Amino acid sequence: MSQAREVSITVRVTTIRDGTQGISIAMPDRLVGEWTDSGARSLTVTDENGIRIRGKDGAQRYLLTMPGTPLRGQQLSDTEATIVVCL
Repeated sequence: MSQAREVSITVRVTTIRDGTQGISIAMPDRLVGEWTDSGARSLTVTDENGIRIRGKDGAQRYLLTMPGTPLRGQQLSDTEATIVVCL
């Protein structure tokens, strides 16, 4: 059985690989996923170390929770945050 490890997961509201506005989820060594969303504008880290993505009007569009046990979150900008989880 393998030991638990800490992993950083970064979420961005940005231009994704196909050139459209969207959300990108990445670990340090690979892209985990991305999807197009022209209405996404900002994100915030929640008290539970999830990611709340908001639209143009400030309303919540998504609430992302990470796999494993969330240890800490860091808001890097209005459009980028990192959550460290124990897997």
